Formats: sequence, C-alpha cells, structure tokens
Amino acid sequence: MSDAAVDAAAVAEIVARGRIISQSGNQGSIHAGTIGGRPVLVKAVYGNPVSAFLRRTMLRREYHAYRRLEGIDGIPHCYGLFDGHYLALEYVDAPTYRDSPPKERDRFFERLFGIIEAIHERGVAHGDLMRKSNILVQHGERPWIIDFGVAEIYRPGFHPFNHWLHGFLWQHDFNAWLKHKYRREFDDMTPEDAAYYKPILIDRVARVFKRIFMAPFRGR
Repeated sequence: MSDAAVDAAAVAEIVARGRIISQSGNQGSIHAGTIGGRPVLVKAVYGNPVSAFLRRTMLRREYHAYRRLEGIDGIPHCYGLFDGHYLALEYVDAPTYRDSPPKERDRFFERLFGIIEAIHERGVAHGDLMRKSNILVQHGERPWIIDFGVAEIYRPGFHPFNHWLHGFLWQHDFNAWLKHKYRREFDDMTPEDAAYYKPILIDRVARVFKRIFMAPFRGR
C-alpha cells in the first residue's frame, strides 16, 4: 500500500470509528486503526478556539519534525497532516518506557543514543525525552522516540532565539538519555557518557536537593 491510500477520508474514518488510545494528549485525542491493512495512528485536534489553535500549532510543528526525520530507524513514519488537524503516523504497538522498562538495558540505551544522534544530525532537538511516555520499548530492547510536539528545528541564518532554544533542547535530550540510563545516579556515569552531560539549572537544583535530603536514607 502506498502512502496515497492514507487520505483525509480514511484518516477521518479512524478518528470516527477507530480505537481511542487517549483523549487527553497535548495535541488532542489519539486514535488507532488500519488503512489497507497498515496500522495507523491519528492525532486529532479538539477543544475551544484558543486551545484548538495552540494544538494545531503543535501538530504542525510535530509534522515538520517528522518530515525532517523521515527514514530514521526508531522514528515512526509520517503519512501526512490532513485538513490542518489530523496527523497520521505509523502506529508502533509497543509499551512505553514508563510501563515496560527495557530487558536488555545496555543494548537498548546504545540504540537510543544512536537515534538521538541521528535526529540531532537532521537539525531536530526533541526537548521532551525526560517524559518516559515519549520513549517506546519494542521487544524489550528496541527503542522508538515519539511525540515531537515541542521539538525545535534548527533554522540556518540569523535566528538567535531559535539557535539558543535548539541548543538548550539538544542538551536536554542527552541529559534525559543519561537520566534514564543511570536511573538518576549521575555519579555512576562512565567518563565516556559523562562527556555528554551538562546539567542545566533545573538538573543542578534537583541534584543538590537529592544529595542533601536523600543522603541520610542511603543504605537503609
């Protein structure tokens, strides 16, 4: 089946009759179904005029990120943005990192690091990988990264705020990878991994809090 079979009518049918995965996503409701035997996930904008406008903005941002990342292993294929408020994606039927941590951790985090490097090479910073629900764990060892609603795409030329925000989120992606890999025990990082860690303000505050208030409970 070609992508042409995934058209506005087929996508709207999934929203109307497909399985509802979530009705409280940041961009709207999330639905799953099949088109021509292919599993498809659809994000649909809803809400009052103000919230719908904001969600459409996030949906367009996510669409452009997926377009930029097309072909990267571990990033769902994007079928398109329809009528400005339906985003159709490849449906990856796998649990989230929150619900099902990887069984083969070393292999999983090596692969996850490769995906993060690949999206950064395409000029995209995800920005929300601290959220465990944005990482899927397929077959216990294969990572997928989803939900690019707050991603920042690097813009060449003179765009100082874009360059600052992209750099900030770029670093945030690596910090998130290290946080998950080491379960927040940053002192256990290898020298090779530590080279990718640069705590931002919120990370520094959290580490100080943990050292001061959690130290008495270690070893109990």
